[in-house]
Amino acid sequence: MVLEIEKSNEILKDVPGMIFDQAVYMDNFLKKHNLTNLLELGFAHGASSCYMASTLREIGEGHLTTIDLKGAKFRLPNIETLLDKLDLNDLVTPYYENTSYTWRLMKFIEDNDEPIFDFCYVDGAHDWYNDGFAFFLVDKLLKPGGWIIFDDMFWTFESSPALKNTSRVKNMPEDEKSIPHISQVFNLLVKSHPNYCNFEIYKSWGIAQKKL
Repeated sequence: MVLEIEKSNEILKDVPGMIFDQAVYMDNFLKKHNLTNLLELGFAHGASSCYMASTLREIGEGHLTTIDLKGAKFRLPNIETLLDKLDLNDLVTPYYENTSYTWRLMKFIEDNDEPIFDFCYVDGAHDWYNDGFAFFLVDKLLKPGGWIIFDDMFWTFESSPALKNTSRVKNMPEDEKSIPHISQVFNLLVKSHPNYCNFEIYKSWGIAQKKL
C-alpha cells in the first residue's frame, strides 16, 4: 500500500524543509502513539505541515494547528499553495503572527481551560528566548501522555548561511552564536522538568513525553 506521505512527496520533494526520511519517521511516530491533535511551531513553506496532515488523512481523523510569522505568506511556494495542491486544507489551520508564536500560544491558553494538543513539533525561532518560553507555554496546552519534538538540536546562528552575516547575529556574544540554543532548551528545561520523561535524540530531533 502506498502511504499518503509518499503521494505527497511527489509535490513536496523539492520544497525546503522536512525531508522525506524525517516524514517517514514522523509518520510512524504519530501512528505508533496515536497522536492526532497536533501543534506545530514554525512551518516556513509548509512541507512538514503537509506531511503531518497526510498522515492524519491516512489515519482518518485529527487536525494540525500550525503557527509562523506573517512573512511565511510570501514564501514560494507558501503553505496555502501546498495545502491546495494536496487537498489538505480541511486538516490544517495556519496562523500568521507579527512577532512570535508565543503570542498565539497565550491566546490558546486564554481560550482553553484544559490541554488541547497531544503532540507538538517545534521548528521555528531556534533561539533560547522564543523556544525556551514556548516550551512552558506548550506544556500548558499539551495533554498528559503527549509528546514534543524539537528540530535542529545542533543548529547554531554562526553556522546559518542565511543569518550569520546579519547585524543581529554579528552583534551577538560569541557563545550565543556558537552554542546550539535548542540543545540548551532541551537539556536545561525539558529534561529537568519533573513532568517529562522518555527522552530521546533521533538525528537532529530532541524527543520527550509528558508524563501521564
